[in-house]
Amino acid sequence: MLASAHELGLLFSEMSIVVIVLAVLGLALIAVEFFQPMYGIGVGCGSALVIAAIAVRMLAAGTECMLFFMLFFAATIVLAAHVLMLGLHKRAWLMQSVFASDEADADDDIYSFLLSLEGVATTRIDGYGHMAINDVNFYVNSDTLIQKGERVRVVKVDGDKIVVCRTADLERDAAE
Repeated sequence: MLASAHELGLLFSEMSIVVIVLAVLGLALIAVEFFQPMYGIGVGCGSALVIAAIAVRMLAAGTECMLFFMLFFAATIVLAAHVLMLGLHKRAWLMQSVFASDEADADDDIYSFLLSLEGVATTRIDGYGHMAINDVNFYVNSDTLIQKGERVRVVKVDGDKIVVCRTADLERDAAE
């Protein structure tokens, strides 16, 4: 126990600025991916930076105990960011049984009750993204680029695929 506490102290006291910068940037990119989807770029780059930080630290007289502590701290930070994200965002799958039993028939698509409902894009929708309807987030698809914050309407539901369009585009097409 005393040896591991000593190694934990050495891990942080002898850590170079390069290791600290690589680890912080990597973990930040991974955490940001939870809140603002970047199509895997944040997780990929962040993981590479964290691995580079661990490799640099291990090359500078690191031990197996230090490796364990670095992996443990990285996993704890990623898990904390994930739990925080779940706490801040209501998820559609949490509300699924309420909606399915109240509004959807057994042979309908599970999200068919969303047809023609309007909401707000909570992320940039470039092929896919997220929207909120009554504070419930849904993973959606769109053929056009929709910016975060724009009003959108559900125009098609196919199984668990929800397709949306800008409300302004639909209103303009109806006026013509």
